[in-house]
Amino acid sequence: MPGLRDIPCLWLDVTRLLTRVGRGALTGIDRVEMAYLVEALTGDASYLCRTTRGYLLLDRRGAQALLDMINGIDLGRADWISRLTGRGNKPRHRAEAALRRLAVARCRPPGLPKLLRDHAPRGCIYLNVGHSNLSEATLSAMSAHPGTCAVMIHDLIPLTHPNYVADGLPEPFAGRIDRVRQYADLVISNSAATQADLEAHWAGQSVPMRQIVAHLGVTPWQMPDPQDREPGHFVMLGTVEVRKNHALMIDAWEALAVMSLPQMPELHIIGATGWKVDDLIARIKAHPLLGQSIFMHGPLSDTEVQGHLARANALLFPSLAEGYGYPPLEAALAGATPICSNLPVFRETLGDCAVYVDSNDAYSWAETIRQHFCGIAVKPELTTLKVATWAEHFIKVAEAIQPSAEKGRP
Repeated sequence: MPGLRDIPCLWLDVTRLLTRVGRGALTGIDRVEMAYLVEALTGDASYLCRTTRGYLLLDRRGAQALLDMINGIDLGRADWISRLTGRGNKPRHRAEAALRRLAVARCRPPGLPKLLRDHAPRGCIYLNVGHSNLSEATLSAMSAHPGTCAVMIHDLIPLTHPNYVADGLPEPFAGRIDRVRQYADLVISNSAATQADLEAHWAGQSVPMRQIVAHLGVTPWQMPDPQDREPGHFVMLGTVEVRKNHALMIDAWEALAVMSLPQMPELHIIGATGWKVDDLIARIKAHPLLGQSIFMHGPLSDTEVQGHLARANALLFPSLAEGYGYPPLEAALAGATPICSNLPVFRETLGDCAVYVDSNDAYSWAETIRQHFCGIAVKPELTTLKVATWAEHFIKVAEAIQPSAEKGRP
């Protein structure tokens, strides 16, 4: 069946990946845009990115260079303008300089409509899967051009849970979502839970005619030998931020410390430090259990993460809000039991292949962890988990794009 690589005149937006060059481990949304880039490179796509100075249009050579930069290949020397403005040492500006030299076309921000007239054939498919570059200038120009404007929405957390995100984010995010409503021909939600949030947010307004749910692809890791599991090894994986609920896990470990256990289980916290967690980080750094049964690893490579999941008894994921949630799925595929908060999206993606615990009850988490540590828990049968592959995801998206593309055909 035809997939992403078979879509004619595909223009994939890679703005988000450009902003991530040199910034360490990729987030979930970054990884989605990267998966799309890797798949598109097997076809004949074009690539659009918004830079600090305007827009770049890339061909396969330029897109491959961007992928190489994300994977740590040397960026080269910044151009003279970046050096003159003092930005020459910043990875993003060095990346922009490298891509400018490879671009097949470029323009200042007001020039996008002309760039489209000159380089985008009728029926062009603009696809944005990264929550970036959803500006009025970009979406209005893409909507006006004969073709299709397709956008993926990963979550509405800045609107549904504004206290969990960085200050100043909800207002501009609301603008992006409203522009998607106005200009997109196709909206792709990564889960039914995200689509339900969109429908509630857009209630009473005109909405895009085409909306689909397409579960994201999950690349299974090699299943480790069950004998390599360590009963006391528990992992939290994800950016350290309020909505991930790390504070609850510290409470749970304090509760475990006063239980009658032969030894303490270990909590391994993996992920970059996010926002609004100064008090939490200070608490952890001063905690008497730090370095004994609580360990802060910061962001780790995929290989290192795989090593932790290969040893882990369980992944602890007490998140307060998620649009999709990769770590529990990846943990289950690696043989580590996902112990999750009772969110609709986890019920949707994991079904019976997870253990669900109230995200506000530290004692229930401590008791659940104790049972898994002591080997007396009833564990879900992880081998029954069904997840989408990237190939299946791309087929579903391609099938949705093709009918909506008819508006741009002669």
